[in-house]
This record gives sequence, structure tokens and C-alpha cells, in this order.
Amino acid sequence: MEEDLSVARDLQASMLPADCPEIEGYKIAARSTPAREVGGDFFDFINIGENKLGLVVADVTGKSVSGALVMSLSRSVFRMVSGNELSVGEIMIRANRQIKKDIKSGMFVALLYAVLDTRDRTLEICSAGQTQPIHLLAETGEAVLVETIGDTFPLGILASADYEGTRVQLSPGDKIVFYTDGIVEAMNKKEEMYGFERLLDVVKASHTMDADSLLTEIISKVDTFAGGVEQHDDITVIVLSVTPT
Repeated sequence: MEEDLSVARDLQASMLPADCPEIEGYKIAARSTPAREVGGDFFDFINIGENKLGLVVADVTGKSVSGALVMSLSRSVFRMVSGNELSVGEIMIRANRQIKKDIKSGMFVALLYAVLDTRDRTLEICSAGQTQPIHLLAETGEAVLVETIGDTFPLGILASADYEGTRVQLSPGDKIVFYTDGIVEAMNKKEEMYGFERLLDVVKASHTMDADSLLTEIISKVDTFAGGVEQHDDITVIVLSVTPT
């Protein structure tokens, strides 16, 4: 069994992007750490046309091998349905229909899909049961949770759901943080959760940090808060920063 899990872990790791995309005017950093040998979290980057990049952050129900299998399915579905002519909402609707057909009842995928338009400096975000991204606005120094519109059912629960995209305008110096609930639900010895407020405070204090530094800072703060308590959920973070002018 240990040998099988080791093979599954190596296979799953090979499906995650080895490097983050390099885009002029932007910096991207990402990390995913499973709580067990094989996890249910994943992230992905999908090239869509000349000026667009798709970003996926997801958390699959079930850990170990079952979660890894659904992760592989979900990744493949999104790569298949993503297209330059489709809106983010339409992509989510198509992906949901396919995932609903292919996974067994009781399993689902909490997933956020976003498309970055590098030319217009915009993000179109759609969330299916995933945690709200954090937007750090360089102009005001404020860190806010991004409220998304449309249905928010995780993928694979309902055959028909009305997903919609939420447009976010970015400015030089802005940062967007995408993350799974393993961050905010990390617990310490007192059984206190890390929570959204602590995460918002970390992001708010990150004005002088680049994407890599902020990613490292978030993971470090969560680890320090947990104080050695065993990680009970996978942790995935993507940080997108716009280069200051």
C-alpha cells in the first residue's frame, strides 16, 4: 500500500505545473502541499490565446487516491473546455456538466477559475464553492475579499448551475491571492482556526513584497500559528502580482 501511495504521490506531483508562467508586467507564485501522501488540492495554468491565461485553484472531496483521481479528471476537463471564445461562466457550466457525469455521487470539486487578460489588466473570476480571493489594492493599501456573482455550488453536485464571471480591474502594484480552505482552517493547539482576518492582515502588510515573498510569508505565518499541529487539510496558494510602474 505504501508503495502504491508513493507512486500515486509522484504521479500527482507530476500533474502540477513545474513552473509558474512568466508574463511581462506580472509575477506569479504558487505552491500546493498535501496533508497526506496524496492530496485533493490542485492548481493549474492554462494558456488561452495570445493575451489570456487561465488559473485554476481547486479542492476535491476525498483525500488519498480517490481525491487524486478526481483531481486528474477535473484538470483534464478544464484543459479540454477552456477556450478563447468562451466566457469564464460558460467554461464553468461546461466543466460542471462533464464532471457531474464522470464522478460518483457524493463527490464534488470546490473550484475557482479565473482568466487574466494581460493586455487590459483584468481578471474574470468564477467560484464554485471555493474560498474568496483577496485583492490588495496598491492605491489605497486595502486588502479585500472578492465577492463573486452567480451560483457557487461546487462542481459535480447539480447537473445544471448558472455560473457567472466577476470582473476585477487590476492596477500596477496590485496583488491577488487565491487559496484553498486549508489556509484559513489551519488549527493550533488551542483548536483555534487561522481564519480570514489573519490572512487579510498578512496580505495587507505585503506592499513591498513580490509574489514569491508573499507566498512564503503566508505559508510561514500559517505554520507558526499552527505551532507544530499536524496539518489536517491540503494547502494551496497562488499569488498574482502586477508589476508597479
